[in-house]
Amino acid sequence: MSDKQKAIVALTFVSQTCTTALGALDDGDRERSHPETSDLSVISKDLHSLFTLIYNLSTKLSLALSPKSPRYSASLPLLQDLAKHASGVVYCVSLLNEVQHGATFIKDTKNIVKGILESLRDLVQTFIELAACDLPSNSKTAGEDYLVRTAALHDLITTAQRSNGIPKDNRSAVRRNWSVDKATLEDGLSEVTRMIEEAERDDINRPGAEDDDFDDFDDGWDELGLGANTRLNKDELARAKSVYPILRLTTLLHKRIFLDVLSSTFLVPVPNVAYDLLLEQSHSLLAASDELVATLYPSQDPDSVCKEVAALMTIIAALRTRLQVFFSVDDGLDVELNQLSIQDAPLSKSCKVNKKWFDTCFDQMSRLSSSFVSPPHGEL
Repeated sequence: MSDKQKAIVALTFVSQTCTTALGALDDGDRERSHPETSDLSVISKDLHSLFTLIYNLSTKLSLALSPKSPRYSASLPLLQDLAKHASGVVYCVSLLNEVQHGATFIKDTKNIVKGILESLRDLVQTFIELAACDLPSNSKTAGEDYLVRTAALHDLITTAQRSNGIPKDNRSAVRRNWSVDKATLEDGLSEVTRMIEEAERDDINRPGAEDDDFDDFDDGWDELGLGANTRLNKDELARAKSVYPILRLTTLLHKRIFLDVLSSTFLVPVPNVAYDLLLEQSHSLLAASDELVATLYPSQDPDSVCKEVAALMTIIAALRTRLQVFFSVDDGLDVELNQLSIQDAPLSKSCKVNKKWFDTCFDQMSRLSSSFVSPPHGEL
């Protein structure tokens, strides 16, 4: 067997190893019952070391298998190590478990590892295709494809090793995901603000009877949902203004959880599952908020608005329940604070969560939504 044939076999083996590794990542039941270590700092350090090895090996492989002058024999030990390290990355992930390390942390880490393994497989497949096609050295494809694949792999590894790569822990992972939801919630609130402002501006500039005649004009586009008259009427504007404070408090509540709860380091450890369940409520809150915003566009259906307000408040109630574990930890700290002597080191202010603020916010949202959840006859 020639060196080229051996290289193709080795490349195929690495590709298959990546495919098998990706399948193992998707199998959530393959967590080790008796892992060699559960120390997250050790596992994370090993992952970063393996990423560095894969980065360096992929660079050497691209040099060895350059289409202009491929050195197949030199690629063999590199491919052997790449297959070993690809399996090693999955082994590290298999040491993680939801109780000790958190479901959100594991999910984010798996997504990063998947991206790297898929990129490595793409690079290897490119070399297999180049070897099988015997492309001339002056081919544009031969000179670009493998470089693009190598750069893509390098970029993923570099990102994974930065602060925005693999999270520090489960709380950090939840914070990152929460931040994404927070930005989307703020966008939804901005939509409603703009909707109300435009309707108020149109109302001021409305020419009176001439405008009513224009509203009655049928240009045929309404049948396709492309009608020109898409502003809020008087009742719809009033309804949107009534919903706006609920959405504003929802966004403020979500932001305050991010700043207070998810940014606090509690002396009494909070279970990872509590953070994971809190994030689930964030996703549900975002979906419910989006649905509510969608009902405010003209033409509004009052029943749909009431239905979506009720759905949002159901999520708010569940969120309030999920937060209780963090308040319980906070209450426990009050006892510890009272027991500290003057010589004891002071606790960080970040350990204190203002439960009263949250209770007031929840009560205010309940009051504002009451007319929608149980509207008096004839209203809305």
